[in-house]
Amino acid sequence: MLTLTHIADTHLGHRQYGLKQREDDMVSTTRAAFREMIEERGTDAILLPGDLFHSRDLRPKILHQIEQELERIPDEVPVLVSRGNHDENLTPRDVTWLNYLHQRGHIVFLQAELNADPETAWLNPYDPEEPGQSAGFYDIDVADVDGPIRVFGLQWRGAKTDQALQQVAKGIKETNEMHGEPAWTVLLAHFGMEDEVPTLGGTVTHGELRDVKEVVDYLALGHIHKRYESGEWIYNPGSPEAHNTREGRPEWEHGYYSVALDVGGSGDGGDAVGFDVEHHPTKRRPYYRIEFDVTAHESPGDLETAFQEHVRDEQAAMTEYCSQDEFTAQGEPREPIIDLRFTGTLQFSRGDFRTDELAAWVEDTCDALYVQVNTGIRTANVQQLLSEIDEDEVFKDGQLNTAALEHRVFETIAKESIYDDHAGDVAEVLGTAHQMAQADEAVEDIRDSVSSARQELFPDLADDVVLDIEEDPFADAETDDEASGDTTGGDEADVETEAGEVVEQ
Repeated sequence: MLTLTHIADTHLGHRQYGLKQREDDMVSTTRAAFREMIEERGTDAILLPGDLFHSRDLRPKILHQIEQELERIPDEVPVLVSRGNHDENLTPRDVTWLNYLHQRGHIVFLQAELNADPETAWLNPYDPEEPGQSAGFYDIDVADVDGPIRVFGLQWRGAKTDQALQQVAKGIKETNEMHGEPAWTVLLAHFGMEDEVPTLGGTVTHGELRDVKEVVDYLALGHIHKRYESGEWIYNPGSPEAHNTREGRPEWEHGYYSVALDVGGSGDGGDAVGFDVEHHPTKRRPYYRIEFDVTAHESPGDLETAFQEHVRDEQAAMTEYCSQDEFTAQGEPREPIIDLRFTGTLQFSRGDFRTDELAAWVEDTCDALYVQVNTGIRTANVQQLLSEIDEDEVFKDGQLNTAALEHRVFETIAKESIYDDHAGDVAEVLGTAHQMAQADEAVEDIRDSVSSARQELFPDLADDVVLDIEEDPFADAETDDEASGDTTGGDEADVETEAGEVVEQ
């Protein structure tokens, strides 16, 4: 029996919400998973298909921590890593930290050479004596089986993934002809499957994997932060930690796989090897959602009293949820991250709705590590605006003029806030941010656009401004996209408006 373990998207260095504790969580969760793999699963190799790091620009402390963790892994247990989009998330460099760890002998960095021949990939074997900057494949020799367990790696290719997969499939065939047929084949890769993440974009279809399936027995995926499996050969374990409130929901499974190979028989090729896959949840920090409908409350005092009673009523359920084994440390529940969501129609001025004060009270009362506020409410004035708005204003030649309608709604929102004196200007800023979000522009670009406009309009205000951008400013229902993929860090850039549900970018 031979055992492989498959983990992905550890995102070491992610200081979520700007909290040092969350950065430490990424390391401690990965450490605990590695320890389980070695001491409880008895792994013979660790597979990690992408996003070992949250960013290629590492603080020295993070690099030191991961070197310490990798040094604890026995020399006979190779850590086989391919590159994800976060490992190389800006302009490509000739040498990355993955190359460094490979040359130091901490990992085996697997990637395909895709530039030499546009029709096929070149895949060199790993040589411990001359490791180079990376390798194309790694062989695990196994007794009593004809051929090794062969592991290949495909780096993140984004929109070019479909082409790269065809190149790699041909490259694997040529490699096997040159170096001998393996008993069983693994491919590490970093992308999402279309039927699992239909709205993400840049995903791969089963048809595009047809050639790969002919030469690969186990496709070890990363990139999407929830567990899914497909076709009894495609496996994605989910990130060890949740990286936003959507990923923290109970239906999102996070963890790693152990893959037990039955290598006791003999025969030719992969037919001699059977395998059994088991998923194991990681020890991680819990998220807990509290929802509160503001509609029935006529004044800020009435709302605050009812809200506090509602939260107290939730505390027993929260404690029970956070006491689950995967959320405990040294037998004690971890402080949760609370996803605080306000819904409904606000009956008084938005300026009197102090979500920051309510969130601070929740953090203190519930002993939370952090409270993330998501506001999907309308004020009564916005509700009335939508019912009374002049059709001639928002319809042209029978077509809805969404820009005009959006501007009116944003302007009404601004008039009920501290920005009343600049309501028209603020409406323009919100409209621009919304258009940028719809165009899938980078969160950093949206933040910079809003920050620049804020500095021009309100030069005397503090620099730190957090906004929330909603997917549809006129939607009543929650629109969290359960199929969203690699949205790490999104909570820090949520945009809050009254006219719809928040989308975490």
